[in-house]
This record gives sequence, structure tokens and C-alpha cells, in this order.
Amino acid sequence: MNKSTLLSAIILFSGILFSQTATTTVNIGTTVMSNPKLLLGITYDCRSSLNVSGYGQAGYHNTDGSFIPEVDAVFGDFPMIGLRYPANGIMQGFEWKKSIGPIATRTAQQIFAQGNTPAQVLEFGFDEFMAMTAARGTNPKNVQLMIPIYDSADNTLKSTQQNAAVPNVVQSNADWVEYANAPNDNSNPGGGTDWAAVRAINGHPAPYGIELWNLGNEPYTPNEFDTSGVNSYITMIVPIIDAMRAIDPTIKITVTVTGKALSAWTNTVLNSPLLQGKIYGINSHAFITEEVINNAIPYGVNTYETAIKGLSAAAKIKGYKFILGDNAHAILGAQPTAAVQDLAMQWQGANTTMDFLLMMSQIDNLERSNFWAYGLASAQWHPIRKNANGTYTSMPVAELYKKLNSVFLDNSISTISTSPIASDTNPYSVRSGAFASADLSKLNIIAVNRDKLITIPMQINGTTNYTISNARVLTATSLSSDVIIESTITPDINGNYSMPAMSILILEYSRITLDVNESISETNSITLYPNPANDSVTLKRNTNKDLEIKIYNTLGQLVKTESLKENNPTINVACLKTGTYMVAIKSKEFTINRKLIINR
Repeated sequence: MNKSTLLSAIILFSGILFSQTATTTVNIGTTVMSNPKLLLGITYDCRSSLNVSGYGQAGYHNTDGSFIPEVDAVFGDFPMIGLRYPANGIMQGFEWKKSIGPIATRTAQQIFAQGNTPAQVLEFGFDEFMAMTAARGTNPKNVQLMIPIYDSADNTLKSTQQNAAVPNVVQSNADWVEYANAPNDNSNPGGGTDWAAVRAINGHPAPYGIELWNLGNEPYTPNEFDTSGVNSYITMIVPIIDAMRAIDPTIKITVTVTGKALSAWTNTVLNSPLLQGKIYGINSHAFITEEVINNAIPYGVNTYETAIKGLSAAAKIKGYKFILGDNAHAILGAQPTAAVQDLAMQWQGANTTMDFLLMMSQIDNLERSNFWAYGLASAQWHPIRKNANGTYTSMPVAELYKKLNSVFLDNSISTISTSPIASDTNPYSVRSGAFASADLSKLNIIAVNRDKLITIPMQINGTTNYTISNARVLTATSLSSDVIIESTITPDINGNYSMPAMSILILEYSRITLDVNESISETNSITLYPNPANDSVTLKRNTNKDLEIKIYNTLGQLVKTESLKENNPTINVACLKTGTYMVAIKSKEFTINRKLIINR
């Protein structure tokens, strides 16, 4: 080996072993988003009980609407925080009226695009879907209904629009609102069929109370209105909105925009006087991939972060909320192989999804998001996969949501992060986020290392007054692994957590209880000096009580414990490294804390 090659090898080896440290500083007093669990929503396909020619049973449900037992075994514990329905069925002419009532009386629908797949009865219909959400504890306010916008009598529609069209679309959507939300008291707000009474006959007398209604899917695409047809889109949906709000003026309407805040389509929607006062928000879609193209990552999380922040900010200026209707790891190619489809759902997809979720958790006007898509094991995007032997696998993207359900607490908290540039030229390797309970008694920090090659040390700051209660790291044996490996993790001698390539770090903290029952004058008299200190620090106090001293580092780890008697006010801190510490001082009557700086 020549000297040049040897030097290059040394530099590369050193970079892998001694990579730059990533940091995150938690600003515990600054809330970004309330109820970040809404980021863990999913989109659910209405065709879950149907069959596909050449494949067989396509979804999760039997022909009586019940779960297939093998699916329920891996999906029964999945957290259904929020759901978007009916997914792609909306683009195949799904008619909600044909999906309700006794199964034997339902009319078959042709809502699979394959020409050789006959019309079928939806045994898992709208009421079965709502029963599923109720059984899982989903708040109906977190159910989002996608509604059709095309009328089958319109002879100007393109073929894609014709496929999505339904008869009398304005009345159909108004009736759906009445069926979902009207009280069963003979009020009959629509004046025609008493849809609340029909709902009661079908077994649900009480209104469902669904608030969120989204008009269409991706109407800006060339096969629908194209980006130049935004005014035609608005003109088409306004009568639908008016009819729906006439039935229930409390519903929240969202309309679809492109992924760019500055696009003509988005700008027109946001500034349309026809929509002002009628809509709640805008929604968009994001399908991400970390694929390197020409030494760049044009469709990665970092790129989408700029776009989503722009959309959220633009919506906020107009008083609207922003919702990410669908998101997932992209599946590229016109005919992707099974391996390519799986990769988006395996550990690579889970790691990218974690990066995406943490990014969204730091955007204040983003209300919720939904992962694409559940309900169809036969689909390209299949968080639940049907295997060749007839069994089912809950893929890592689904298993990740199960793990995050308990970690995403009441609020997301502002964080400031630094990270080395990734080996694939992405501007960062590590992203982090923080989540706290409403009373701040619990704090969770999550970090993701998206780098495929390099282990990154992670330094945590801003956790003074908290102690670590659980630390774990999620990894996998390969990017295409179906299994998440969960292991405990401890910090190194510098207090940093070593994050392997393509890993997720989850740190759970509890607040150190500070019960102050003694007089303010007594506790205020307790000070530490000198401060900053070197090898020892003296406790100055105006009390004769015995005290227990506990010293915590910025990670919330207990690093020293000592008992002080009245005649021994000095603490030996020679074992502590330079840095900032929290000193908890406790008697039988009180616990207070003081900041201590060690400087050598």
C-alpha cells in the first residue's frame, strides 16, 4: 500500500470511529405542537374485504366485515389515533350509500381498477369502518373522510375523473354528512330521506360526530384538473361545500393543494374569496425517498421539510390549518419489484419515517398526518404484508408506530439540534425531537441517525431537573429487515449516546420531584460556593437539619450522592468533569435545587 492510499484509509477509518458529535438542546418551556400523536394517523382503504383477480383476498377483512384472524394477530394492538377514509376507493367511484345497511341488501360496486375484477359488495362498509374505530378507541373527531367531487352526469370529465365520479355528487355528499352527524330526532336537515333514521335502523342511533371532510384526492394532477385548472376545481367544490355545511355548519372542510407553498394552485386556493369562511384548512401529500440522484437527495426529508414549513406558514397567515393527508416512503418505478415495494415498509422505510415524523413535530401549524396506506395487504404500500404461505407480517413501519404511541406525549417541545453532514451528502445525519406531558412530569427525547454508514455520538442538553428512567435504541440487521431490534443503551464516559448507523434512540425522563414545604426564607438562604467550583463546594445554609445531596448531570443521570451533617458543609466534587450540574438538596421538610458549575 502506498502512502497516499494508507493516508486515505486512515482518514476514512478515523471518520467512522471518531465522527463529529450530534447535539440536541431541549427548550422545555416552549411547546411547538399540542397532541403530536395526531402525526401517527393512517389512511385506511375502504376495499379491505374485496378480492382481486389473480391475488385473492386483498385486504384485512372477511366477507362478514370482521378481521381476518391472522391479520388481527399482528394488527390488533395497532394504535388508531386518527384515520383517513376511504383512500384510493375515492378515485374508483366509491359510493358510501352502497356500503351501508344489511350486507345482503348492498349493491355491488366496481371500485378496483382492474378490468377483469367484477363488481363486488363491500362487506366492510362505512358503518363497519366506524365500528372498528370505536372498538379501537378512536375519537370520531379524528376520523377524516375523503369525499368525491366529480358528478357522473358531467360529460366534460377526463377518464380519471370519470372513474372517480358518482351520481348527484352534491346531494350524495350532503346526505353523507347527514348520515354521519345528524341527530335521530326527526329533524331531517336535508329534507329528503331521513338519513339519521336510516343510520339508527342500521344499528347506530347516535351521530358519529365526524368533523373533518376533505374534497378529492390529488385534483391538481394532469389526469384531473392539472395545475392550471385550480379555478375549475374551486368552482366545482364550492356547491359541494355549501350543501354539506347547510346540513352541519360545524364540520371542518379541507381542500387539497400541491406540495409547494408558492405554486399557483396553492396560492389561488389560499387567496380564493369563494373559499374564505368555508374551509378549515389545506392538505397535501408527501412521498419521500433518500435516494441519491446526481450527488443530491431531491426528494428526501430535508427537501420536504422546506416545502411543508412553507405550506404550514402560508396556511397560518390565512388562518387555516395544514394537514398532511398522506405520507410514506416513496416506491419508485412504473413496475417496482416486490423487493422494492417491501423496502419502503421495512427498516429503511421505518428509519426514514422516523426522520419525517420528528421533522413534522417541530412545525407548529401542522395539525396531523396519515401514513399511506392500511387496509389492503395487496397494495404496493403494505404496512401489513400478506406472505406467500398465507400468513401476515406487521412491517417495521407499522411496528414503529406501536412503539411511538406511548412515547409521543401531550406536547412536542422545541429543540435546537446540530449534526454532522451525512455520508450521502445530506445536510445532517441525526435529527431529534422532544415530547413532554402536560404537567411536564415526563419528558421523552427521540433521535434518528439516518446515516447508512457512520455511528454518531449524541449529546443531550436541557434536561436539568429530569432523571433518565429508560434508554433504548432501535436497530435492524439490514435496511431490508422485517424485524426491529430493541436494546437498552447507556451513555459513554462523556455522557453521550452512541447511535449506530440507521438507528433510533428513545430516551425517557422523569422530573425530579421538588416538594417545598419549608419557609421561603430558609430555603432561599441555601447557596453553593464557590460556584463555579473546582474540587470542592461548600453549602451555606440557615438551617440545622441534616441534608441529603444528589447531583445530576445534564442528561438527568445521578452522578453523586452525599449526606451532610450540620458540622460538615463541604462536598467533594473532584470526581465531576467540567460542566453544569443540578444539585438536589433534600431534608425531611423540603427539596430544593441549585445549579452548580464545575470549571477546571
